[in-house]
Amino acid sequence: MTTQLRRNLLTFLSCITLLVALAVGAAEPPKGFPEPLNSTQFKEELSKGLHIVDFYSPYCPHCKHLAPVWMETWEEFKEEGNKLNITFSQVNCIESADLCADENIEFFPDIRLYNPSGYIKSFTETPRTKESLIAFARRESMDPDNLDADLDSALSLSQDLEGFDFLELIAGKATRPHLISFWPAKDLRDSDDLVNFENCARCREFQRTWKIISRQVNVEDIRTGHVNCESNPTICEELGFAELAKITNHRGDREPKVALVLPNKTSNSLIDYPNGYSVNSKGYVDFAKRTFANSQFPNITEEELRKKVRGSVEFLQERGSVSNNDIHLVFAYDPETVVIEDFDILQYLIEPLSKIPNVYLYQIDKSLIDTSRIFFEGMYEVINHNSSEAQKRFNEEYFAMNTVTQLPTFFMFKDGDFISHVYPGYSTTEMRKIDAIMKWVERYSTPLVAEVTSSNFRELMSFEPETYSNLAVQLVSGGKNKQIKGSNTLIHKLLCANWDYEHTRMENNFEQINIKRTKKADSIKLLREKQAPADKIVNKMREEIPHVDHNKLLLGYLDISKEKNFFKKFGITGDHKVGEVIIIDKLNNYYYTKDNFGNNLTPNNLQSLREAFVSLNIPSKALYNAKLGGRLMNSPFHSAFSFLDIVHQNGIFGYLLIVLLIIMLFKGPSFCRRYRIMKHYKGKRDVVGILGNVEKKQSQD
Repeated sequence: MTTQLRRNLLTFLSCITLLVALAVGAAEPPKGFPEPLNSTQFKEELSKGLHIVDFYSPYCPHCKHLAPVWMETWEEFKEEGNKLNITFSQVNCIESADLCADENIEFFPDIRLYNPSGYIKSFTETPRTKESLIAFARRESMDPDNLDADLDSALSLSQDLEGFDFLELIAGKATRPHLISFWPAKDLRDSDDLVNFENCARCREFQRTWKIISRQVNVEDIRTGHVNCESNPTICEELGFAELAKITNHRGDREPKVALVLPNKTSNSLIDYPNGYSVNSKGYVDFAKRTFANSQFPNITEEELRKKVRGSVEFLQERGSVSNNDIHLVFAYDPETVVIEDFDILQYLIEPLSKIPNVYLYQIDKSLIDTSRIFFEGMYEVINHNSSEAQKRFNEEYFAMNTVTQLPTFFMFKDGDFISHVYPGYSTTEMRKIDAIMKWVERYSTPLVAEVTSSNFRELMSFEPETYSNLAVQLVSGGKNKQIKGSNTLIHKLLCANWDYEHTRMENNFEQINIKRTKKADSIKLLREKQAPADKIVNKMREEIPHVDHNKLLLGYLDISKEKNFFKKFGITGDHKVGEVIIIDKLNNYYYTKDNFGNNLTPNNLQSLREAFVSLNIPSKALYNAKLGGRLMNSPFHSAFSFLDIVHQNGIFGYLLIVLLIIMLFKGPSFCRRYRIMKHYKGKRDVVGILGNVEKKQSQD
C-alpha cells in the first residue's frame, strides 16, 4: 500500500468515525424512558423484582457510546420485562455520588443485576449490545436462585480454614470431600462478611455464588471451606495462586479460585476447578459431585447401564437445564485375568475427567460387547420405524470389526444414544497410555446434542474437524411450555436423521476397509507369485489397515429466542425460523439451509435431511444427483449488503452518510494535498517574521 493511499484511507476512516460519533450523540431518548434513580428511588425500585442497573457518568466516553444501545434495549424489552418482572434502570454517579460509593462502583459503565436483597452479579459481556443485554435479562429472570428470598437470608455453610486445617485435609485426614475457595483477603472469617477486596472486582458477587454452592453441595455430603491467601501466602503460592496472596500488578484484576480435596488420599488429593471463574453455581456443583463420584470408581451392572442409557433426554426445560445427558465411561475387565496394576489407570483419569462435563466413571467385571450390540440393534429399529424405505439391517461384521479388543478396556455410552464406542486396547501397554486414552475420551465425549450459543460456536467449529466434518444445527425456541415440547420433538427428529446417516456412513467405511483388504491381499499374492523374499511378504502381511472414523456429525440446537443476533454475528444470511436446520461445513466454512431440491432443511423430512448429510460427506452414496447449494459464512458480499441495509434503515441520515463518503473519496486526496503544501510552506517561513533571528531575539527581550 502506497503512502498516499494509506493517508487517503486514514482520512476516509476518520470521516466515518466522526459521522458515527455524530449519529451516537444525536440519539434521543424514546418516549417514557425513565430518569436516572436517586438514592431513595433506588431503594424503592429494588424492593421488588429483578433490576439491571447501569451505573454511569455523563462524562464517560464508553457511557456515551452505550447510551443509545441502552435506550434501544429498554424500548424493545420493556413489555417483555414487565412479564418477566425484570427492569432496566440507570444511576447517574455524578448526581448520586454517595449511592455509587455505597455500591462500590469503581468504573463506568458498571452494569449490575440486583434483587430485593441487593447486588447479585455484574454484566461483563463485550461488546455491550442490545441483543446481549436482552439475553442476559431473559437468562437471569429464569434463574430461581435470583428470586429465592430464603437463600438471600440464609448464611453460608463454608468454614474458615487456617493453614494447619487445610494442610491436614490435603494430607489425607479428611473423611469427606471438601470444596475449598481461595480469596485475596486477610480476615474473611465468614464468607458472607463485607470485606473490601483489593483488585478483585468479582469477589463480592462470588460471595453470593459461594453461599449457594455451600448449601447445594452440603446436600451431597460435601463440605465447604475458604482460605485467606493474604494471611496464608505460602500455601496459596505453592498451589499456584500467588496472585491471591500478593498484588503483583495493580492494573490487573484477581478472581477467587476453587479446588476439591478428595478424602482419604495422601497424594493427588487436590484437584483444581478447571473451567475458570464463573458466577454460576451449577458448574462448581457438578465438578464437586462428579469428581468425587468418579474417584470412588463405582461398580455398575449391565441392567443399570441399560436403564441409564435408554432414558429419554429432554434438551429444553422450563428451568433451562438438560436432563439425563450423562456420558458413561466404563472400565471393563475380566476377573480371571486382571491384575492389580490394571486398575492404576483409573487413578490417573480422575483429574483429566473433571475437565469434561457430564462424564461419569464406572467399572464392571465383564465385557460390554453384548450390551453395545443391543443398543446398535435398537438404532435400526428406530431408523426402520421412521422410514418408508427398504428395511436397513445391522452389519454384524462391521460391528465386530470395531469392537475387537481385549480386556481390560473402556466402553463409552451416552444417555439417549444408540451408538457406543470401544477403546482399542489390544495390549497391556496401550492400557497404560493415559494421553492416548484421554484423547479417545475427548474425541467421543461430545454432548449428544450440544446447545449452540454465540459464546461456544467457534469452539464447536474448531472441535475435531477431521472427525466431525459438519455441524448440524436445529433451530428451536425455548420460550413457553408448548414451544419447549415442540423443540424437544424437533431435536429428537434430528437425532433420527443422524442415525439414518450413520448407517450409510458405517456401510461406506466398511466398503472402504474391504477395498483396502482386497488390495492388500492382491499385493501379497503378487509378491508370492514373483517369489519375493519371505521378510518382504511378512512385512506386507503385518501392515495394518487403519479403521478411519471420519465424516461424523456434530449435532447442536440453537434457541433463537435467546440468540437473536447469532446469524448476523456469524454472517449467516436469510430469515431463519424455528424448525429449520442449518448444516455447517466446518472444514470449508460454508453453510447449507436447502435440501437437494431447494426446499428448507427440516427434520420433518428425515430422508431429505439424511440425503443432505450424505451429499455433503459421501457424495458417491447420495441418492440424488442434485447438489446442495451453500453459502460462505461472513462473505464479503454479505458485509456489503449488510452495510446497505444499515443505510436504508437510517433513512435520510443513512443516505447523507453515503453522499459524504463519496465526497470524501473524491475530494479527500486533493484536500490532503493542499493541506500538506500549506503546512510545508508555513514550515519554511520563520515564525517571527522577515527579519528572522534579529526580530526573534528582540521579541524574546
